[in-house]
Amino acid sequence: MTQTLLIAAPVLLWIMTAFYLTAFIALLKLFRQDTSHPIPLLMAGIVFGLCYDAFVLALGAFLGDGALLKILSYPRYILHGALIPLMLPLCAYALEADQKVLKAVGAVTGVLVLLGAVAGLKMSLKALDFAGITRYIADTALTPAWANGLLNLLSIVPTLVLIVCGVILWKKKGKKELTLAGLLMMVFSAIGPATGHMDINFLLSMFGELGMVIFFWIYAKKDAQND
Repeated sequence: MTQTLLIAAPVLLWIMTAFYLTAFIALLKLFRQDTSHPIPLLMAGIVFGLCYDAFVLALGAFLGDGALLKILSYPRYILHGALIPLMLPLCAYALEADQKVLKAVGAVTGVLVLLGAVAGLKMSLKALDFAGITRYIADTALTPAWANGLLNLLSIVPTLVLIVCGVILWKKKGKKELTLAGLLMMVFSAIGPATGHMDINFLLSMFGELGMVIFFWIYAKKDAQND
């Protein structure tokens, strides 16, 4: 199973890139249909970051180690830090929070977006060749500990908030999509450490992200139809 996944990895990355691009465009179209409803736009922002991430990883199967791939890899971390916090206002709007709460969440999100982007800028990268793919990963020896730690927290905390938000919606309105979106992210990112396959954890995590985007789209589509 692992060997098959590794052989198919370059093709899978291009398929994921195409899927994310399609989802990004579809979510923007939903937002344009009703600009007073920001959830599709927030989801589109998160999906854009995932699309860029998959695109650069897919390029790594062709470009190899070099200045171009390294330059293109920096925005992966900047976008990750800046866009993952968008899950917080997404949850606030999904829970139909009042204006005071929305403003508070917006302020916190703004700070986290700024800090996340700065942390991404501070990352020092090194090339890693694996399964025919060259990707630039964090060089923890040269990256400030706070930057690496913050990006890790931004990977975990918003996902936990998404799961909690989803559970509340599931209980109150029977909407299970956000719960499943968050759980898929969490479960697939944990498979590598749990099974000792940390070398392919980046691919396993991407399957969780793929599942998240699918349930984002299902939620946004249903929500738009109910308005």
